[in-house]
Amino acid sequence: MKTNQLYSLTLSLLLFSACSTKKVEPKDTNLTAIGIEIGEDSEIISENRALSGHFAGNYKLLDFIERMHNEHQFDREYLYKLFSNAQDINQIVEPCITRDNNGRCAINIKPQGKWDRYRGMFIYERNIDRGVAFWAEHEDALNRAYQVYGVLPEFIIGILGVETAYGVNFGKKRVIDVLTSKAMLGDRREDFYTDQLEKYLIMTRQANLDPATLMGSNAGAMGYGQFIASSYLQFAVDFNGDGVTDLWNAEDAIGSIANYFSKNGWDRNIQQVAVRAKYRGNRFNRLKTGYKTKYSQYKLRKKYHIVPRQKLYYKGPVSLIKLPKYSYDELWLGTHNFRVITTYNHSTFYGMAVFQLGQAVKNRRYGR
Repeated sequence: MKTNQLYSLTLSLLLFSACSTKKVEPKDTNLTAIGIEIGEDSEIISENRALSGHFAGNYKLLDFIERMHNEHQFDREYLYKLFSNAQDINQIVEPCITRDNNGRCAINIKPQGKWDRYRGMFIYERNIDRGVAFWAEHEDALNRAYQVYGVLPEFIIGILGVETAYGVNFGKKRVIDVLTSKAMLGDRREDFYTDQLEKYLIMTRQANLDPATLMGSNAGAMGYGQFIASSYLQFAVDFNGDGVTDLWNAEDAIGSIANYFSKNGWDRNIQQVAVRAKYRGNRFNRLKTGYKTKYSQYKLRKKYHIVPRQKLYYKGPVSLIKLPKYSYDELWLGTHNFRVITTYNHSTFYGMAVFQLGQAVKNRRYGR
């Protein structure tokens, strides 16, 4: 009896010892999300996958990294390092250039109309001179863009001047910081910015660019033409033929903007973009205005006595554009190609700034 008890006790101790040293496969598949990878022998093969910095512990970003690895074969360790060095733009304090008597940031704005203020941000002597110099330096590329895509140089010039002042201001924030902050920290358009972040990583890999160093706008737009990542993948072209599609190269930017317009419906047979109109009175409130509107020219003329101030060769429906100035409203008629310009930025003021800056540079260049 004692022998049997002793045998049973010895067997139990051996089984307990075996169980205590057995390697157990963990069921928690989220261990990779905190920097641990489980192999066949349940050993940690990487200790460098912990997400640190401003986005440490952000579950959305951890899931995003896994998806980029699984769907696009990005190296996990590369992405952990990249995002560990990204910064939350909400924690970056920007300098204040002008302060009021109470020490608060202030901007001096003269009493002007809404259009005067907007126009003044883009159409001024120094920017016009920059446009003239840019046109002279890149005349061949601008002319080639017209031949290939049918977009006249002045409209590409207008875009470049409004977007970056011809390369003077590419943006002051790292694109990786902007897109990560807006995608992962609850921005109202977080789905849009998550998509842009995905395409940004794909874009930089394709172009062999460092995603940690590229600078852009507050919305993550890049290069001369301020393309967002999805626009780069869809519209950017290698216009100088060097094998790289580079948004920071002037020739590639020229070709890419022209290609963007072409794919968004630009009609090379329509030379006029907008023509100023006459109407009765100083303020216009009779009809809805804006780039989305479309009116019959015949109806505007017969019923509302709105007519162009110069010959309008375009025969299609026009957009009715109101530009509020300090003491009166300017009224313009926009053609189909004006509406194409506004696909670049959905704003009537933007479209008119592009158009008027391009015309101002053209007139200065040719002495008109």
